Amino acid sequence: MNFPIKTFRYKDRIGNLKAESKGVVKGEKHFPVFEGGLIFKPLTKSKPFTTPLFAYAEVFWSGVINEYFMEVPPYELAFCEGYGEAVPKYYDYGTSVPILHGKDQHLMNLLEFYRQHPDERIDIDRYVNYCMMFYDYTDVFETSFFKEHREIACSLAMHVLCAVLEGDQNYHYENVAFLCDSSGKILKLAPMIDHEFSTYFMYPDDHIEHVRWLVELLRSIEGNEVTEGEYGFLSDPQERKLMERSAVCLNRNLTYIRDHYPEVTSDFLKRLERLTTDIKRRDLYFGIQKSENYPSAANSLRYRIGMARYKEHNEELADMYEKQYRGRDKEIDFEKLSETLPREILVVAEAMEKIMRKKAVDQ
Repeated sequence: MNFPIKTFRYKDRIGNLKAESKGVVKGEKHFPVFEGGLIFKPLTKSKPFTTPLFAYAEVFWSGVINEYFMEVPPYELAFCEGYGEAVPKYYDYGTSVPILHGKDQHLMNLLEFYRQHPDERIDIDRYVNYCMMFYDYTDVFETSFFKEHREIACSLAMHVLCAVLEGDQNYHYENVAFLCDSSGKILKLAPMIDHEFSTYFMYPDDHIEHVRWLVELLRSIEGNEVTEGEYGFLSDPQERKLMERSAVCLNRNLTYIRDHYPEVTSDFLKRLERLTTDIKRRDLYFGIQKSENYPSAANSLRYRIGMARYKEHNEELADMYEKQYRGRDKEIDFEKLSETLPREILVVAEAMEKIMRKKAVDQ
């Protein structure tokens, strides 16, 4: 798979995608927009476990999902000269992606929607955007809106299934959005975006952690019950509760979609079989080559520097982390990634297929 790089200059922007982040984590995004309706989406210095592979994951999965499952906006590796200097909390590298909405249109994510249209089946204000966990969408499917709009519900079901396949560790309710017209009327579910937290691309500098999170992904798909004290190593009670829910929720998503949206299940499994067949035949090329001049070193803990500096505004702590992690970046082994990526995807696909075909087998 090719990973060409787009290059922008911040001073050449035609505008900024300026919008308040209307979610649990407040903030404003000022991502620059360039000719052709392209947005530069930078990697964030304070985002947990971010490495250059976050950008490769976006490009890889947008290509695979678009080819095998449904239309999604294509991502490309990108540089934006001068952006990191103008907005220090971001790197000057990341990806470019087309704007999702047209003129006189806007996006409304699920968190915004349920705050405007409360539903007793989901307590959206208890939702927490927590990186490195999986999200349960069964309550969302049970709300009145999705019960009454099956076509949109089917689209969401396909999005959720693709998110499970790509091992998305952060496919939260702020990533799912409706496309609305100027009057606020919902037109459809917006195309799927944000593929950066893909398990297969996480922890390129720490094999043990990489395997641990792959196991967490498989465990959540299989839905094995959480044993008492299993997550007792987490001292924060809220974090522990979130991770206990995360540990089984992908199974809940899969079985719910299997039982309530058989047409989506059938379509997804056919497309999944085509993907896995191409992987086994090596028709889908997984040679993830380093793109020339794009950053290729990783330190999954470097984000702590950005977190201290830009989120906690603690320069002393940031300086301490800089000294602690200086010189610990590792070159990403792209050859190894090319070998492990197809194997890991096949393992996850097999686990998903086992769950989603179970009802038919039982009958």
